[in-house]
Amino acid sequence: MSDMKKIISGRTTALFVAVCWMAYSFSYIGRLNFSASMAEMTNSGVLLKSEAGAVTTGFFICYGLGQFLSGWLGDKVPPRYLVFTGLACSSLINFAISFGPPVALMTVLWSANGLSQALLWAPICRIVSDRVHTSRRQKACTALATTMAGGTLFAYVLSALLISAKGWSASFVCGSVCTLAAALVWIFVTTKIEKDTEKNGEIEEMPVRIDDSGEAVPHDEIPSNFIKLLLVSGLMTLAVASGVQGILKDCMSTWVPTFISDMFEMSPVISILTGSLLPVFGLFGPYLANYIMARTRDELSSLFILFVISSVALALLALFGRFSIVVSIVALAATYACSLGQNMFIVGTIPMYFHNVGKVSMITGTLNAVSYLSTAVLSWITGALVEGAGWGIVMTLWLVLSCVAAVSVIFAKRRWNKFRRNLF
Repeated sequence: MSDMKKIISGRTTALFVAVCWMAYSFSYIGRLNFSASMAEMTNSGVLLKSEAGAVTTGFFICYGLGQFLSGWLGDKVPPRYLVFTGLACSSLINFAISFGPPVALMTVLWSANGLSQALLWAPICRIVSDRVHTSRRQKACTALATTMAGGTLFAYVLSALLISAKGWSASFVCGSVCTLAAALVWIFVTTKIEKDTEKNGEIEEMPVRIDDSGEAVPHDEIPSNFIKLLLVSGLMTLAVASGVQGILKDCMSTWVPTFISDMFEMSPVISILTGSLLPVFGLFGPYLANYIMARTRDELSSLFILFVISSVALALLALFGRFSIVVSIVALAATYACSLGQNMFIVGTIPMYFHNVGKVSMITGTLNAVSYLSTAVLSWITGALVEGAGWGIVMTLWLVLSCVAAVSVIFAKRRWNKFRRNLF
């Protein structure tokens, strides 16, 4: 007899996914408000570009390292408590930043915000894998993949409006209010759903792998050592692609308003609003990924195609972007949309395969850690390169990294496909 688990009833799934979407989307308002405010903060003399880069680097380092902790805790502690804690702490930190502390204290506080927000994604993936039926899980992953675009759009538009009306500090007050509201809604709704699930949830049989004799195969063949698990599965190689998609998704979106302001001499508010076009197009990224997946029927083949598309877009940006804002926006939007599709596969769909061995949160946290630690390094490098050599070298660097990621996917594909067959 296969293992059994209680899952959310079909009628409740939409509400559950909606509250997950709300929680993670609103977290971006308390995260990207700093990115949206950077142009105004640097233009007004609050921060130098290199100092702004240091602050964002601190955030991404702590966010990345926090993913390991989040991944480990997410497989051991009820996920809804971790998500609530992360949102509540982020709210307090955003409120403190609104008072304009010295650069050193701002760096410490924003780094702590990175650690707080690290408590969100891996636990959300774990609770989705635990409570959503297998047949509905990919739809849930696709919906959640749009949170990055939705949250980015909210953060940029709200910040632009608030900065123009009240100054940059207002965007952090808004981030504080939104993350606190998300925390309260999250804990109330998910607690109620969990209680209802225990009473009235559906029963789902966990799939098991069957050998040629018709007997169930235990998962003892799956390496218990986590490092060996990453090597055998090909995820160690895929981590390169995870790092690059993080750079293209977060480092690039962090600097886009400043890029537009510098390259085309736009005001900070206009550059923020122009940069908000990226997440509008980004909403289509996960659906593009699913479209490709429906034809390749293979996550890594789909991932490779997405990196090829982003490489072409970045080549256009490097060659022609400085001459045309239209080319720049289209190329950046295409790259960002592809990065969200890449993100869906790497830290959404692929970790779900590890549900039967109890490693969803840990795999998600590890791959996400690589993503954000890479972003941390590149965020600092971007600030330094822009000050020292201009945007041309930065655009070329993004292109090279996208090509490297495409190659890494090719090397990871064979090992991953073989390993995946052993999971089921």
